[in-house]
Amino acid sequence: MLITETITDFSKLASEQKKCFFKKIWIFDQQIFPNSSVEEIYNFVHDVDAVSVKVIHYYHEGKLIGQNVLPILKLSLDGKPIFVLSSRAGILPAYRSGHRTLNSAIRVVLNHQIRHLTIPLWFVTTVIQPKVYTIFASRSHNFFPRAERQTPQDYLQVLNVVQQRQHEVQKRREDIFVHPVVMPKVTLNQLMCLRTKATKHINFFMQHVPDYFDGMGLMCVCKLDFKTIFEMMFNLSFDRHVY
Repeated sequence: MLITETITDFSKLASEQKKCFFKKIWIFDQQIFPNSSVEEIYNFVHDVDAVSVKVIHYYHEGKLIGQNVLPILKLSLDGKPIFVLSSRAGILPAYRSGHRTLNSAIRVVLNHQIRHLTIPLWFVTTVIQPKVYTIFASRSHNFFPRAERQTPQDYLQVLNVVQQRQHEVQKRREDIFVHPVVMPKVTLNQLMCLRTKATKHINFFMQHVPDYFDGMGLMCVCKLDFKTIFEMMFNLSFDRHVY
């Protein structure tokens, strides 16, 4: 199956172009997150702290079948600048094979890092399913929080900065922050399948976010230095899992 990609920096578009392109983002987003509001996705792509908002669209035979929206924010930690990447991704069910959105996001990250070598880049995301948590945690030792490892202090500092920007955050442990999120469109059978395999990563997620069925998500953080990026690329290429 031949899947093609386009990458657009939403933040660099002219005002009229943004209006048209946002409509395209919103219409597809509704197919994945039908319970989300237009205000939610609007605020996501129009964040005042964003230095770029890369939007990757995936096509099969001219049909839009997936999208990954990747804002990069410039924030401050202890008076020094940091970049924080987040993601809102979705692929139509018939095309969900491999790790397409993760692979293309890594290319965006590499391109950003090459142009900004002196400012640290962090990935902070709210994970809403044990299967998704496993995809990230099994590809890098530096994805936190995780089982049987203490979250480093610099990771905690970044988590604290970002969690202050969220709403209704619950702190369940020093490094466990959860908050309500909009669930993607899934059937009950799909939800049950997400918890059929008892792995260390799934057990960790289920221990700390047993209420993910009710729409709670776990805030996670990873420092995207070159060592971590290449570790993820290697593990994805050889389908290698880490614990």
